[in-house]
Amino acid sequence: MTKRREFIKTSAYVAAASLILPATACTTGSKKEETAEAPSEAAPVAAAGKMGVGIQIYSVRNQLKEDFAGTLKKVAEIGYDLIEAYGLGLDGKFLGQHTAADVRKMIDDLGMKLIATHCGYFKPEDASKMIDAAKAAGLEYLIVPGIPHSETPDLDGWKNVADVFNKVGEQCSAAGLKFGFHNHAGEFKEVEGQIPMDILISGTDADKVCFEADLFWVTKGGHDPVKLIKKYPGRIKLFHVKDMAEDGEGTTVGHGNIDFKTIFEVGKQNGLENYFIEDERTDDPFANIKADYDYISKQSFA
Repeated sequence: MTKRREFIKTSAYVAAASLILPATACTTGSKKEETAEAPSEAAPVAAAGKMGVGIQIYSVRNQLKEDFAGTLKKVAEIGYDLIEAYGLGLDGKFLGQHTAADVRKMIDDLGMKLIATHCGYFKPEDASKMIDAAKAAGLEYLIVPGIPHSETPDLDGWKNVADVFNKVGEQCSAAGLKFGFHNHAGEFKEVEGQIPMDILISGTDADKVCFEADLFWVTKGGHDPVKLIKKYPGRIKLFHVKDMAEDGEGTTVGHGNIDFKTIFEVGKQNGLENYFIEDERTDDPFANIKADYDYISKQSFA
């Protein structure tokens, strides 16, 4: 990572000046317990060593709307290695304005790497358009961060979504992409006596569908990230890293009550590939994501 840091210091300003995009754009995981673990589904390979520090750029969403290029430049200067974007549409643009290829070049020129994005929920008939956009962006992961409530009125709705994920995942896999789902707290609220997150994980093909565990929202949903990872080894490939204060709200990573050390250690033993800081606080976003970076980049477990 040292060479990349030197690259940022010497070239970030020059690279940013040449960008052509418009300036405007849009001891466990917690103390709570859950049910007994289910048998393992797979034998994942443990990740070794430190990982690149990633960020979900939704953390600076308001700043991106004001100055897309300048905001990414500031993210690079903080030291982040990997980018997870958001807002990729079927039109092949991020936030309805920036082409996938242009965003990829911008991030590459700043010495970072765009490897994942969030996108809207889509079905198999639209998969080819989303796949084309993802490939133009050079993505490794295509992640759906939420499901419309109209799709999940009952348990059968959740099962149908799992079927949709299997079909979309098969198409993405054939194109060399990893398809996945990012949780919020709602996927852990019982529906007809079952947990929707269990339906989505157990009802999808491990070779075609992966999961991005948002550690804050798993905890907020009353579940333990460590137990979730152990229950479904090999299925959770990505983390969203955000911390929780005593009042249940977000706080600087490392300042709250989520046990990241244990979660990362178990995650690496069970298929974790990458993680992204996501700090949704809007009071001082750049200071917030720098404080998050300063903490996580010094941790041997990350």
